[in-house]
Amino acid sequence: MKENIWAKTLLGVYRHLETVSDAIDRIVLKTALNSYHFSLEGNDVLSTSNKLIELGERKVTLINLKLLVEDILTKIGQNEADILICRYIEGMKFKDIAFEKGLGLRTVFRRLDKAETSFTKKLLNMGYNSLSLQNKLKSEKWILNYYYDIQSSKTDEVEIKKIAL
Repeated sequence: MKENIWAKTLLGVYRHLETVSDAIDRIVLKTALNSYHFSLEGNDVLSTSNKLIELGERKVTLINLKLLVEDILTKIGQNEADILICRYIEGMKFKDIAFEKGLGLRTVFRRLDKAETSFTKKLLNMGYNSLSLQNKLKSEKWILNYYYDIQSSKTDEVEIKKIAL
């Protein structure tokens, strides 16, 4: 189910959303401060304005994505939210979750699977299917790459080492 892959993707990129948003802020500031250098080198008001608008739209998309994940986490059961937070947002290994929660490893796998399914159902109930998420995030190549890595089963814990802006 593609939506389950999207659940893993959204949870996996969540911890990076603030970092990317901050990077966008720095680019906007640098672009704005350098905008007084309009010259014959090809810099013009229109292209600078378009770049700033595009960056602003990207930031809004990332903020909305962060709020979406947080909203779904509050709507699913507390135990399900806790295990998703441990695994995806805090990046804990299965054995560490089992130890911290006092559970068997197989129980952690089962609970995580159930939590991912609950997250996916809420995502769908809110109108976010695979197609709508791909359209919403088409300008966020790093998120789409994360999605494709999970989809191709390279790993379910893809680490983003370099965030391309």
